[in-house]
Amino acid sequence: MKQSDPWALVSAGTLARPGPIGRLFRFVLGVLCLYVFGEVFYYWEWTTAEPFSTLDNRFLLLLAPLCVFNYVVNIGFTKSWGQRPILFSVIALVLIGCIALLISGSFDSPILGIPLNIWFTYFYGHLGLSFVLAAIIATPGFEMRAMPEFVGKATGHASAEHHCPAGFITQVDEWEQRRTSG
Repeated sequence: MKQSDPWALVSAGTLARPGPIGRLFRFVLGVLCLYVFGEVFYYWEWTTAEPFSTLDNRFLLLLAPLCVFNYVVNIGFTKSWGQRPILFSVIALVLIGCIALLISGSFDSPILGIPLNIWFTYFYGHLGLSFVLAAIIATPGFEMRAMPEFVGKATGHASAEHHCPAGFITQVDEWEQRRTSG
């Protein structure tokens, strides 16, 4: 089902809940995100001093937030800020990097390392917790709706749902629906 507004929510109960395979898939992705979250803290001292040279996979860590940061923020907070979250993040990090370059003569400094680590910990922490919670409570659609759904269940209010923008998660859920219905 295609939507004209990628941030549009649908009424509670519209989407099918994930089955055991979809839930396991979300749980594994959540654990992987929380692993990255933990790694940022484990390497905090090193990455703060030299954010790009110490952690070999730093560039790979940057790809995921660049691709889905807007979804994590907009859908996770039930807002429709469009591309503004990633644009603000990139502009802020580039400006901080330029300040680091002017002050220390290098991008590899705590001036950029600390804000970059904070950005990574927010992204991977929020996404990881959402994936794990979505697996536990079988949140339909996009995992970023897990926290609002949990709060909704706790307060007795239905929470809006969102189609998962990442095709591979949607494909796993659709495959599992077909497998169990037929």
